[in-house]
Amino acid sequence: MHFDPFQIFQTSKSPAGLYARKKWLDEAETFAWKNDFQETVSSLMKDQSADGSWFQSTVETVRHLFGLHLTVRERTADIDKALGWLINKTLNNNPSEAPDANLPSDIIRELPFIKAQDRLTLICATLFLACVFQLENDQPVVQHYQLLTRWLADHAGRADLWTDNSNILRAMIVHPVYANDPATLKLVDDLGENQEPSGIWPAPIPFFLTVNALAHLNLESAHRQWLKAFPFLLDSQKKDGSWGDQDVQWNTFLIVHALKNKKCL
Repeated sequence: MHFDPFQIFQTSKSPAGLYARKKWLDEAETFAWKNDFQETVSSLMKDQSADGSWFQSTVETVRHLFGLHLTVRERTADIDKALGWLINKTLNNNPSEAPDANLPSDIIRELPFIKAQDRLTLICATLFLACVFQLENDQPVVQHYQLLTRWLADHAGRADLWTDNSNILRAMIVHPVYANDPATLKLVDDLGENQEPSGIWPAPIPFFLTVNALAHLNLESAHRQWLKAFPFLLDSQKKDGSWGDQDVQWNTFLIVHALKNKKCL
């Protein structure tokens, strides 16, 4: 790297910033980090309803659970209750229990997803959270992974569905089985066919999210795309060590996390 990519996380109290300070800046034993950690986790847990949700909203529950994934990391009784509510609300076939409609345009801010079809976005987010909190073998979770593989097969080659494909890829890569499913391999190969000589992908394929996702996969195609994108990463880094023009800390977190996975930092 031309510039220090860690400086943007110093003193940050966001979930991503706290993760960076703990994992990459070795601050876990400092008074400042512990104090900031407690403040952020208390804020995340505030207003959780008795049913486990936040404000009976799938979007808010996803946001809070993702923040807890980056901070608390391990399952607790409160996290289990929230996961149970979210899975029951999102991974079902009852129209009267459908998740929130007309999701706000900024739903994906500081989440590893991009705005796409509302229901599919929430299904992918729920599957992602179920896996990172070790619920990947729950029956509704497995059933919906099977549905995703069928969806990919039914919509193969649809260039207009890359936002949906991006969210599906994020859900697939965190599952110990479906990360290596033929549908995932085909999706990664399709990304490679769309990658431009500069290393980026055409819109609406999200660059930072895609680079991060590929860095989580132990696949030859994913590695080739990573190598192709790496020069662009070097050239697009700003002097303060960050990447991106919006949500700068979040985008930098995605890239640093990818660099760490690839042992480039």
